[in-house]
Amino acid sequence: MSPSRRRRRRASPEWEGREVITVATLPGRGLYARHLGHPEGVDGVHRTTVTAQGAPGRPPAAFDIAWLRAHVEEVHVVHVTGIPQRLTPEEVADAAAVVKDAGKPLVVTAYHLSDPSGEDDAHHSAQLEALLPRADAVITITEGAAAELRDRYGVRAMVLPHPHAVDFVRMRQVRPRWRTGQFVVGAHLATLRCPVDPVRLAQGLADSVAGIENARLHLHVHATVLDSGSASYDVQTVRRIDAVVREVGGAVKVHRPFTESQLWDHLFCLDVSVVPGLHGTHSVWPEACHDLGTTALLPARSPAAGQRDCLTYEVDDDGAPDPGSLAMAVKTAREQGSLWRADPAARWKERVGLAESHRKVYERLCGMDRS
Repeated sequence: MSPSRRRRRRASPEWEGREVITVATLPGRGLYARHLGHPEGVDGVHRTTVTAQGAPGRPPAAFDIAWLRAHVEEVHVVHVTGIPQRLTPEEVADAAAVVKDAGKPLVVTAYHLSDPSGEDDAHHSAQLEALLPRADAVITITEGAAAELRDRYGVRAMVLPHPHAVDFVRMRQVRPRWRTGQFVVGAHLATLRCPVDPVRLAQGLADSVAGIENARLHLHVHATVLDSGSASYDVQTVRRIDAVVREVGGAVKVHRPFTESQLWDHLFCLDVSVVPGLHGTHSVWPEACHDLGTTALLPARSPAAGQRDCLTYEVDDDGAPDPGSLAMAVKTAREQGSLWRADPAARWKERVGLAESHRKVYERLCGMDRS
């Protein structure tokens, strides 16, 4: 059944007569954790650490010894989707031991196989080496990541897709037609700490749109880069980027980080969103673009490019885009238009299947599997 705009009530976990499985999803914040469950809440899985969007805050839950000792007896399963960067590999192993000593199954979603902050890949790898062998089940999002887990850690992971990003009502909205004839290309450089020289990326994008009629380039940076009291202050780089973008009639937009809703509104008004390289492995970005019908351009080497249909461009060893490859990708996006957009009914069905797949993993590990 596709989602209905008229639904107001969520069914209780007991609606299907299932035994409720209580899961500590760690950390509990973020869109990925929120969308692991059935959209109507009938999978019989209660994720005690996950708060609904806009709900009042609660003390943060994390995969560390103190939190686990205080709460592990309250749940049936511990499901780790992210490891606190501050933990040493030894502390990761000790946290896993707390779960095992309590007799609770440990499930790990290997969302990032490299450091999502970009600061210390060796440390992140050591954390995974401490955690993955102690897991009772390992899940990841793409086949490429599963192959890497097998090659690097000897782990066989179940591949389950990333859930949708955008809500189903917004997913049904007709794409804007007010800019007929204009071709808008956008990229987010945030605090300029992307894994590529932001000036080289800006130049590559400027060159890519220069020969396309009615093309408009928008580059976005966070306001902290112009705040002299911020650790990300870099006004000189912003000026260089601005000069490059202005040469092709584009604009640099400086603003505070978007809220989730603001980000969806923004992406909806782009024809193309260029992802300037990613720290970490998987991303919500291609999911949101897929939901909204915006063409995503991702580095070809990124596993995130395997999440949804998208265009890719080649990068060098420093992560800088190959100019010819990037220009070809932008040109292709212009020619094909909004070719890929999620079918809301299919996304709904996919999320239901994702929730049921997680339920089956939990049932098996808890000895509830009757199949």
